[in-house]
Amino acid sequence: MMCTIIAFTAGLGRAGTGDAIETAGSGFINWTTGEIFATGIGAPPAQPGNAAQARAMAERAAYIVALRNLLETVKGVRVDSESVVENYVVTNDVIRTRVEGIIKGARIVNTKYMSDGSVEVQVGMLLKGALLDALVPEHFGKPVVPKTMPKRQPSSLQPALPEPARLAPAEPSPIVREPGKKPEPINPSMPPVVSEPEKRPEPPLPKPAPIPDSGPTTVFKGGVATGLVIDGKGLDLRPALMPKIIDPNGHEIYVGQVATRTNAVEQGVAGYAKDVNAAANNFRVTDNPAIIKGIRAFGKARTDIIVGEADAQTLRQLSSKGEFLQYCRVIIVY
Repeated sequence: MMCTIIAFTAGLGRAGTGDAIETAGSGFINWTTGEIFATGIGAPPAQPGNAAQARAMAERAAYIVALRNLLETVKGVRVDSESVVENYVVTNDVIRTRVEGIIKGARIVNTKYMSDGSVEVQVGMLLKGALLDALVPEHFGKPVVPKTMPKRQPSSLQPALPEPARLAPAEPSPIVREPGKKPEPINPSMPPVVSEPEKRPEPPLPKPAPIPDSGPTTVFKGGVATGLVIDGKGLDLRPALMPKIIDPNGHEIYVGQVATRTNAVEQGVAGYAKDVNAAANNFRVTDNPAIIKGIRAFGKARTDIIVGEADAQTLRQLSSKGEFLQYCRVIIVY
């Protein structure tokens, strides 16, 4: 059997002219709508009982091939700058089982019947939701400060019990040797006491190389920001499920330290677009987004984006007055 790729078809995946489309293996990803698709072709049996049976068996074969192709496409999706979905599936049986179960629930978005009796089926699924929930670690998200338990006060009806007396540590008994008797030699079979090596602090994470900063680039009408558009065109940036925005010193401005895990799973960490104007008018960032120009793609897979120092300060100020980063109202243009 063979499979084909359908990248742009009217009504399939709602792919618009400005959508960010990436082919991956035997399928393709629409990073703008947050959907992933794959296609499979099934041939009828050599000696079918009747025409209806031949078509049904061809449809079933095409669907199975499409699901297999979809799984391979999903495995190649970049999660962050260091890993793809396949890294999670290979190293964690729980994640592998969950991802395979999600793939089996993919919907059929299109079916084509060929003149030779073969059938072409295209399946699709969302990148956010169940898939992200399987991949995003539990510790991801804005940290929650644990509440301290108040000390229990003694009841006025019952006197507080006195604290038990603390025993002083016993002093070691002195060693008494007989006069004229030499101390016994150390038993050579006993291993010598070896002091543990001094633990050295782990080296800090590598910082980005110095970047020429041309000054502030933020475009914002004022008031309370409702979203963020990062212009990363010309930086050879690559889309991922969990991209980061960092400052020139390597400090994270956006993702796990700001967004909550629930919002990241339900909304997706970021949307993607090919045009700045289309991104600024996207419902994801609503009606008053800030637009910032990125200055470099960062990370092994070039999925993270660095903004200038002045823009980093502006972004921190805007996010302190609104919750657009917490709710993942971010679109990255590449």
